[in-house]
Amino acid sequence: MAEIAQQTPGGQGFTPIDEAKRQRLLELVRGRAMARPTDLAEDEVMVWPSLVVVEAVSAAVFLLILTVLSVMVNAPLTARANPNQTPNPSKAPWYFLNLQELLLHMNAGVAGVIIPTVALVGIAAIPYIDRSPLGVGILGTSAKGRRIIGFTFVYTTVVIVGMILLNEQSGRTVFGLAGFLQENLNTPELINYQILPVLIIVFWIGVLMALVQRLYRPTRREMVIALFTGFVAAFVVLTISGTSFRGEGQDLTWPWNLPLEHH
Repeated sequence: MAEIAQQTPGGQGFTPIDEAKRQRLLELVRGRAMARPTDLAEDEVMVWPSLVVVEAVSAAVFLLILTVLSVMVNAPLTARANPNQTPNPSKAPWYFLNLQELLLHMNAGVAGVIIPTVALVGIAAIPYIDRSPLGVGILGTSAKGRRIIGFTFVYTTVVIVGMILLNEQSGRTVFGLAGFLQENLNTPELINYQILPVLIIVFWIGVLMALVQRLYRPTRREMVIALFTGFVAAFVVLTISGTSFRGEGQDLTWPWNLPLEHH
């Protein structure tokens, strides 16, 4: 058995120490190191020239495409604005047409203030809800996450398109429920056009979360992905509807029946 000598206090000679006994005093403690080595160096590329060159070439290509389009295709400009004649349909800039679409179906305060505020606050809260570093930089985090993205996008698109069509058929009275409640129960506008639309939206969001939970058993990250995908899908569908399917009087129409300046 290996032995080593240790000097006694006061320097009075040496005493042997059992090496096996000494090693039994050691202990392995699990811990999370603040800095850990990485083996991704061979997968990394330098910003210059690899990234910057690609971005510069992309910018040049897009600039060339825009220049060619501007030369070959005339912008559909109308006559000078006449304050005595309001265009029909009168539309907001395209990035606000999603909110203008919502204005057709519910109270202006709910569509223009409450819903956008809740959506922006929810997006800002994502980093505080999902703090896991796993899967960062990977689309959907995993294969299951990507399936959740596809399912949520299809679900949201079908639901919103169906709600728009049904509400148009009912004269934009929240699927006829607002008119029914007002005629039979004499309920106030607060319930008909503010509380009722919010409850319908919350209901469909709850159905989405229940379906994702039942079908995919998601993690917290994957549930956040589902909700964010639903927001993006709603933004896209409402913008397309407001841009290409609203004609005179904001009625639904086919894109080729719109005035030239709204194509």
